Amino acid sequence: MDHYVPPHSPLCESYWNSILEEGPVSSGHAAVAWEWVETPEVSMAVWDEARHLFRIHAVLELVVDGFNRGGLMTHWKGIECFIPASHLIDYPFPADPEARERCFQGYVGRKLRLCIIEVEPLRNRILLSERQVAECELMKTEWPAWLCPGHICDGTVTSVRPFGAFVDIGPLEGMVHISEISWGRVRDPQDFLQPGQTVRVKILNVDPEHQRVALSLKRLSTNPWTSVHARIKPGDVLTGSVASIERFGVFVQLIDGLEGLLHTSELGRNDGVNLDYSHFVVGQPVTVRVLEIVPEEHRISLRMVDRECSDDPA
Repeated sequence: MDHYVPPHSPLCESYWNSILEEGPVSSGHAAVAWEWVETPEVSMAVWDEARHLFRIHAVLELVVDGFNRGGLMTHWKGIECFIPASHLIDYPFPADPEARERCFQGYVGRKLRLCIIEVEPLRNRILLSERQVAECELMKTEWPAWLCPGHICDGTVTSVRPFGAFVDIGPLEGMVHISEISWGRVRDPQDFLQPGQTVRVKILNVDPEHQRVALSLKRLSTNPWTSVHARIKPGDVLTGSVASIERFGVFVQLIDGLEGLLHTSELGRNDGVNLDYSHFVVGQPVTVRVLEIVPEEHRISLRMVDRECSDDPA
């Protein structure tokens, strides 16, 4: 018995079970055995983009490359997508299996205008619809006059990723790249942002074609590197705290989010191999001397004061 779902109805598990029973893709040769093929892992950035396209009611143009009894198959950025028969404009199709297969075969190689109706990363699936394209085009987000570079607004963090965070600013979501979170080093965006948090952001760039907005947190404050020489200079002795311990040295938090580096060559070795960092702990206070400041590279070179004492022959 065929399992079809009326247009615009939610897809239940029994529907998907029937699809799975038919096999992943048919090439029109019913007698040919099929087997599951492991699909490559899809990055979360691609799934985030799929959700974004779903939210803004984007219309995609994709080529049909297969089918099964329940509908058509296509691919978007390495993800196999399914178009249920009930979401095709020419639905319903003949009840006779052979006649229906001939109809579906006629779609293979054709480019269809489609919109996303469901995104499920955990099940590695995206559902598309041809029927709902006209509705999606009527629902495209209107861009308010204030949505332009330089404007400052409030938003809510919706998700945090290793590369940055998404922020809902009203008409749509924008993204704060990891490089725009703080003037200091950002190792993990979750150290600064959490879902549900209200933040004030500055709009950097607007892409109307793809309905994307680039945002910044750090540009709401003055870049501390532009005035670093007014506050510290080579030769100064400062007390900071260990921010992180890396293979090539130790980063020390100094002032206003600025960090300096105690390179391995300033810690007793110059090859970075098997250096003992056991006496350093993140958050530990350390006294350092500023050796060099290169603002354009956001770099401050440091030296341990106690090592200076140990190097003093006196």
